[in-house]
Amino acid sequence: MIDTGTLTDLITQFRNTTAANSISPETVGSILQKIVDILATAGTQANLDIINKWHEALKTAAPALTALSQGNADRNHVYLAARSVNLYTGAQSDLTPIQIQQATTERAGAMRAQQVTDLNAARRDVADIKKQIQTINSLLGVCTADNLYKSSQISCQIINGTLRLLGAQNLTAAGYVPYLFRRVRKRNPYRNKFATAEQRAAKSYCPVKKGWGLFGSIYTVRLNGTQVEFSTNPHNCMSTKAIGWSADPATLVSRHTDTHGNIRFGLGRSSVSLTDPKNPKKQRMIRLTFGIGFAKPIYPSTAAITPANLTSSLATFTIIYDPGTQRWTFST
Repeated sequence: MIDTGTLTDLITQFRNTTAANSISPETVGSILQKIVDILATAGTQANLDIINKWHEALKTAAPALTALSQGNADRNHVYLAARSVNLYTGAQSDLTPIQIQQATTERAGAMRAQQVTDLNAARRDVADIKKQIQTINSLLGVCTADNLYKSSQISCQIINGTLRLLGAQNLTAAGYVPYLFRRVRKRNPYRNKFATAEQRAAKSYCPVKKGWGLFGSIYTVRLNGTQVEFSTNPHNCMSTKAIGWSADPATLVSRHTDTHGNIRFGLGRSSVSLTDPKNPKKQRMIRLTFGIGFAKPIYPSTAAITPANLTSSLATFTIIYDPGTQRWTFST
């Protein structure tokens, strides 16, 4: 460790001396003071101890990587070429090539040439399958074009008391026709031909099914511009061409009076009374939900029509019976 205090004392004493000739003490003292200042900036023994410990620790340190690049590769393996430096001696050397694991379904890794080939082949196969699906959909009448599918979102709107269908221009231009659906809740009779007599006696009906059922046929509803019109045929003749058309919501319900004087309307296989069961002197409010969707023309007795056949979305609307006015009105 450098003792700068002792050197400073000696230089001070030297300055206080006088000399007759040669260099003056002040000059010599100034020079020596500069030397002391330089020595004061030098490392202390504590700094040197730290450096020595660090240098000794580098003996056990692992080599450091100085370069990393892709090395040799074949169809099954990929290697990395690496260079390292010894932190104690500074000597550089080449490391053993590093193998990268192959990519699998369980872990990430490098893809082999064969895997890339298989992936490209799969992409070509998917493109071919898409073309085949488009051909099949064209034959089935389902989503024949992407732009048609994007423009097949339709909706119902009530304007001045009439039902309007918006967004159907492209569908009608492409040859699709509207179909009318209603919400249904069915419980069909149990008719399993393989069931025993005991099974038929114990189970008269199948489980209840809920969903959308076709109301009528291709002849039940049409568009007059954007206005929706319904066939005026009796409900038991909805599978024949319409004798007339009406935009009145009451066209969708058949009305009759029973032997007790109650006004009723048909709903599927049921007959629903408008009389309030809690107050026979009043009528109750009724809400019936319907939907309109577009599909290829499918004529009666040809094939079943379900929402799965639709090219468009199902635009829903509601008809409401108001006991105050005793009229049916549209709602959305």
